[in-house]
Amino acid sequence: EQRLSFGFRVGCSSFLYSIPRHENMKNAYLALAIVVICATGAFAANSTRPIVLWHGMGDSCCNPISLGRLKTVLENALPGVYVYSIRIGDSDSQDSYNSFFYPVNKQVDLVCETLAQDPQLQDGFNAIGFSQGGQFLRAYVQRCNKPAVHNLISIGGQHQGVFGLPRCEGNSSTFCELMRKMLQSDPYISFVQDRLVQAQYWQDPFKEDEYLAKSQFLADVNNARSSKNATYAANLQTLNKFVMVMFENDTMVQPRESEWFGFYAPGQDKSVVSLQDSPLYTEDW
Repeated sequence: EQRLSFGFRVGCSSFLYSIPRHENMKNAYLALAIVVICATGAFAANSTRPIVLWHGMGDSCCNPISLGRLKTVLENALPGVYVYSIRIGDSDSQDSYNSFFYPVNKQVDLVCETLAQDPQLQDGFNAIGFSQGGQFLRAYVQRCNKPAVHNLISIGGQHQGVFGLPRCEGNSSTFCELMRKMLQSDPYISFVQDRLVQAQYWQDPFKEDEYLAKSQFLADVNNARSSKNATYAANLQTLNKFVMVMFENDTMVQPRESEWFGFYAPGQDKSVVSLQDSPLYTEDW
């Protein structure tokens, strides 16, 4: 049987997981989530700390082959655990649509309000974000974090944004194609920035000044502008663990190193600056 292998690193350790080639990417993300949870020890076998999930682009909170399935797996593995999967909208289809066309800042504000009102989360929770859900959960930690996140796991999250157009697959292909056309026009014009989620974490290394001036989400949450928000760094430091998983053969996220907070050096799109060599890290934003 042909198998598709995924390599990734957590901290200083490396892990490899393989799944049958006929499995789709949602099952791959599910499998990796389970492996990461076990490998990092972020969730003890006898833990009942609640878990919050946030899906990626084009997915939904309760998709039975992705986060819906992961929710069931976690509930079976950790008897009594409360698992909440974030949904933006009144239905799964609206949730998927909103992952393209509902502004990120409004999404984060809504999640801050929703989680604050959930009585089962008031003593804190562990969080797992998939793809763009990873940086959105980080924004939750930085901007509100009440109730507080204990461990944050980001699987393929684009923490320094993207500079490339993702492939379009599955049931969301129509929305994805519209997203691609909008990004190809100009991601920084107000019409696109106001409406397109992916434009709000688009970082163009050839247009750094325009990115800093017009990015509605990423430039702020990454403290990239001259005025820094000290609360962002302080809230991140309250995390017990912040695990970032990078897919070493990722063809969806460009550059893939964004999943580890790396990004292209300004003015070109070949050389990548790692987190440890970036001003974000060296100047401790």
